[in-house]
Amino acid sequence: MKFNTRRDFFKSLTALGLMSFVTTAAYAKGSKELFEYQETPKDGKRCKECMHFLPETNECKVIEGSITPEGWCSLYIEAKTE
Repeated sequence: MKFNTRRDFFKSLTALGLMSFVTTAAYAKGSKELFEYQETPKDGKRCKECMHFLPETNECKVIEGSITPEGWCSLYIEAKTE
């Protein structure tokens, strides 16, 4: 990439910095309180049936810390079964 001016160079650095910040935020996990996590099912919905659940480690893609497969949070989305 060729930069015609120092201004062009600094604009590109700013854009790269923003892209890196947005990508990091997209993969950050939230607290149990933020997503109303509870250790019991809600209306028959359980973490182990959610698309965010990682069965290998009994962890969640979006909630920090350990969770129980029988729990529930406000980000529950039923996993598609094939």
